[in-house]
Amino acid sequence: MISAARNRTRETPSLSAVSPERRPIPFDYTFRYELTGEPGNVIGSIVTVSIESVFTATSIGYGVIPKVQPIIFGLAPPPPPVGVIGRGIPLVARRTLNSITLGEMLASLDPKLVETSRVLRNETGPEAVFKGGIRLNPDITELALADNGNAPLPDNVIERLFQVVGAPSDLVQFKYAIFDAGSGREFQSEPILNIAGLGSADGKRPFRYFARPITFAPRATIRMEVTEVSDFEGELHVAIHGYKVLGDPNSPTDVSQRRAARRATR
Repeated sequence: MISAARNRTRETPSLSAVSPERRPIPFDYTFRYELTGEPGNVIGSIVTVSIESVFTATSIGYGVIPKVQPIIFGLAPPPPPVGVIGRGIPLVARRTLNSITLGEMLASLDPKLVETSRVLRNETGPEAVFKGGIRLNPDITELALADNGNAPLPDNVIERLFQVVGAPSDLVQFKYAIFDAGSGREFQSEPILNIAGLGSADGKRPFRYFARPITFAPRATIRMEVTEVSDFEGELHVAIHGYKVLGDPNSPTDVSQRRAARRATR
């Protein structure tokens, strides 16, 4: 028994024991897609494995960058003066945050939605607010909330008091499929929904390990197709994580071949 175990150990020595010059290095191949927000749209992208070594893929992950055109808006111009003080100086009633109604916000948002052509297009004020959300303009939040929202606000603050919130990145949904274009290998029976295969974009299970590492030969072409499912617009970045082993036999990084070539020329 001990002898057999020793024989197996000699038959499968460690990588460093075989050749100290073979050095594994971490390496990632990445794909970038422009999501248009049109469900059913299919986007393809390819990367080619470089020639220096075989690429072994161990896991896959993704992240998204929302394409949001900030929509800053506020109330319509202030109402006409309600009286005069002193020497005929108009008395203008300044608005407070607490005095603004939802109806006023929606009415002020509609003209701004007409102006934008990239995000939230073809939507009404209520659709934009109740689909994505609305918040205070971060630049003036403290001023608007002073005195628990009862502080009078200047006109230049009232005009840019709110901001439409774009679609949250954790709501992005897409299907993906990976192929080895050179060999024709497919790595799934049909495209996989990102939530099922990778997790959500809010960081819950941001990547997954392959059940078994996938090896791609030098010059292999990795193709990945993405099918949009949600109406999310932005950049999708997918990374295949893995490693390469420099110094593999018959590769450009094989040191032994270069040494043999130098000896032959002497």
